[in-house]
Amino acid sequence: MQLQRALTPTRKADFLAELTQTVSGLLLVGFLWTHMIFVAAIILGVEAFNKLAHFMEQFKLLDLAVIFIILTVAAHAGAVLRRIPSRWQEQKIVWKHAKTIKHRDTWSWLFQAVTGSAMLLLIIIHVVVVVYAGIDAKLSADRVHSWMLWFYAVLLLLAEYHASVGLYRTFVKWGFVKRHSLKKVLTVVTVCTVGLGLVSLGVFYSLGGSL
Repeated sequence: MQLQRALTPTRKADFLAELTQTVSGLLLVGFLWTHMIFVAAIILGVEAFNKLAHFMEQFKLLDLAVIFIILTVAAHAGAVLRRIPSRWQEQKIVWKHAKTIKHRDTWSWLFQAVTGSAMLLLIIIHVVVVVYAGIDAKLSADRVHSWMLWFYAVLLLLAEYHASVGLYRTFVKWGFVKRHSLKKVLTVVTVCTVGLGLVSLGVFYSLGGSL
């Protein structure tokens, strides 16, 4: 009962927060994978990447993407923060519960909160850099061919972990699929997307300073 009171202020508020978190989370995962495909265009060559970047700038898709990510992240973070205990005493109850039952899904929820907090800061930095520095193969390659390689690598790993666990918790929570089958599918998807992201970073790094 203590845990339930700590995590659920009211039933109505909890349902609205849950719905907002689910919808915004699914939208963000879709955006993440779309973004991954866009970045992976560099694998096809500098010209292919620049054409795609020019297309986005021509039709103001970058501006729309920035607005979308700001609003959706704000909604998602707001819904999550609404459900995360703000008082130290309540947080102690959650941690005590996690240590007591030692269940993987409980710990995954806690890691979701931690990775989400870290991602919020990294996403803000990423958006600011993209908006003010612009997008093309040379600019992106020069950024990756610096200390920001580690920045993007960490962001990639955190984002894919957060998305994978988030999808798992969402589908299981709403009863869409079985846990065991879903874990296998999401593991494959996560490995593929992380691999694609790392290959893209590798290509950008190799191009850094040469364009």
